[in-house]
Amino acid sequence: MMASKGLSTRILFFFLFSLFSIFFISCCDKKTSSAGAKTTINEEELMEKYGSKDFTEEKVDSIIKSIKWTTNNKGIILGDKHAKKGGTLNFGSFGYPVTLRSYGQNCTYLLNLILRSLVYETLLKIDPVTLEYLPSLADRWCITTDKKNYFYHINPEARWQYGKSVTAFDVVATWDLVVHDDLKEPVWQGMFLKFKRPVALSKEIVMIQPVEPSWRAFFNISTEEFYILPEQIIGRIPPSDYIKDYNNKMVLGSGPYIFEKANPNEFIILKRNTSWWAKALPLNIYLFNFEKVRFLFYPEETVMGEKFKKGDVDAILVERPLLKKWGEEYTPGKMPEIKYNHIIKQRVYIDRPHINGFFLNMREEPFNDIRVRKALFLLFNRKLILEKFYYNEFEYMDSYFAGLPYENKNNPLTRYNQEEAINLLEEAGYSQKNLNDDGYIVKDGRVFEITLNFYRTDDTRVETLLQEDFKKVGIKLNLNRVTWATNLKDLDKFNFKMIGIRFTNEIFPNPELLFHSKFADKKASFNIWGLKDKKVDELLDWYYQEYDLQKRTKILQSLDSILVSKYMTALLWYEDNMKILYWNKFGMPQFELSETDYNGLITHEPYWPIIAFWWIDEALQEKLKEAKDKEIMLPGRPAELKAWEELKEGHQ
Repeated sequence: MMASKGLSTRILFFFLFSLFSIFFISCCDKKTSSAGAKTTINEEELMEKYGSKDFTEEKVDSIIKSIKWTTNNKGIILGDKHAKKGGTLNFGSFGYPVTLRSYGQNCTYLLNLILRSLVYETLLKIDPVTLEYLPSLADRWCITTDKKNYFYHINPEARWQYGKSVTAFDVVATWDLVVHDDLKEPVWQGMFLKFKRPVALSKEIVMIQPVEPSWRAFFNISTEEFYILPEQIIGRIPPSDYIKDYNNKMVLGSGPYIFEKANPNEFIILKRNTSWWAKALPLNIYLFNFEKVRFLFYPEETVMGEKFKKGDVDAILVERPLLKKWGEEYTPGKMPEIKYNHIIKQRVYIDRPHINGFFLNMREEPFNDIRVRKALFLLFNRKLILEKFYYNEFEYMDSYFAGLPYENKNNPLTRYNQEEAINLLEEAGYSQKNLNDDGYIVKDGRVFEITLNFYRTDDTRVETLLQEDFKKVGIKLNLNRVTWATNLKDLDKFNFKMIGIRFTNEIFPNPELLFHSKFADKKASFNIWGLKDKKVDELLDWYYQEYDLQKRTKILQSLDSILVSKYMTALLWYEDNMKILYWNKFGMPQFELSETDYNGLITHEPYWPIIAFWWIDEALQEKLKEAKDKEIMLPGRPAELKAWEELKEGHQ
């Protein structure tokens, strides 16, 4: 009787536990399965699905025994031992993302990159100081001597945010998703189709083979953008369901933050993963301190500025739309909060400049004619713009690698020249003799007009100046202000004539995605111009096969020369620093901000390092509360920072 009762109790307990487990996983992610999808698969079935059908068990055993593993436990601690967990970081921002998915169409923009780097993890990381590979989801790895095979051993401690172990099956399932045609994302697909389908040799070991070995292949698949998602979710639903179901939410990950909720055009909220499996790894110690990170979105910078002044927003990054306010309003004389260090105003120097330009669509008239493209570039009065509007904060940009070793110093310097522009337009058939009553050139019965798409700004001084200068030579410039979402859709569909773009190069540039002709006609690709050039393609192919850094640098310099000669971008200016305003309540390591995240990527804005390195200093927070709205001076901070370079030099 007692035994029977005990057995019944165990059965009941097992039933309740199983029910709870199913409930927990389904609550974490209600869209884990779709009609007809199998939600429970044992390890043998997973091996059948994600292992190799060409290898016998003996062959697999032989491969595993031949692997010569390496690892690196020398990662330095970048966090500060004084950091404390807790509190909420509120970021003011523009432009709610078109999607929150990590893969698929419209997922390659700044905030998507930041979100995925906080919620998910890659196989390896890169030490931002030494640039050496470090363990992440994989605790060991191997590159064979012939560089044709990469092996990764998944850390047995690695866990998804719902508790299940990360496995080699997750790696293969992520690759399957990324390269699927239903995602309509040619950039990621093109990058990862350079690898054969990964093979799970066991639950812990995955083999990845590049189709054509290159110096960058291991970097790409280990760290670049290959963030691993859970097979239990993405492997059990069609990619089309993934596209639909995760448009405004994120799949559970394995990283330091968990997606909590989002409301389009209002906010995105992440919460700290208190059970993060990797928090004790050296590079993660004292990092990711905020209990919640909230991205708050505003339609106008004026609204965001007012929210910041009220304290509803903790920090804002001062980009071009706010630069006028940076120079004229966000000053000690105009803002007592800055005068008394309640708000900190800082300029942070970076080693990877931001690039700004107006990109031209060469697929159709008028920009399929190089004379028109060059003429337009000559009408950009950068000297006047930089002096009058931007306080000479920026540097002339005469290269696609401006401020980097890859810049070709022999590039021609294109400067404002109205007379030369008119001559080029005449050669192209746009004659000053054919002006209508409104002063615009007419060719073949049509007014010579161009539409400029721009977004996210109340400050249209530059666009208005261009409009005036274009009219002086008979060109009608239509200013088309669009939303962030519309801007992305127009880019993806190549539905534009001229569009303003800002981007940042990487430590190790990946120019194929931008300039290779195979992407010119693929919608949603990064080849925005529609560039097709045989010599460019040859240089790119050579670049990826060259393992010597100095030789690669020379290849990029040659590439730069060709690109500049195409006049496919009105190259404007570049920034060697970021400008930031924040309430004086944060603690931070000595270098404060880095433009290099520890996957070795370059971010356009220092969201990631702020989230990773900062914390709320309770003592400072109390002082700020006491001083707010009073003439009480708080401890200041340097107006300019170059400490990240000093940190790197100190570890060399």
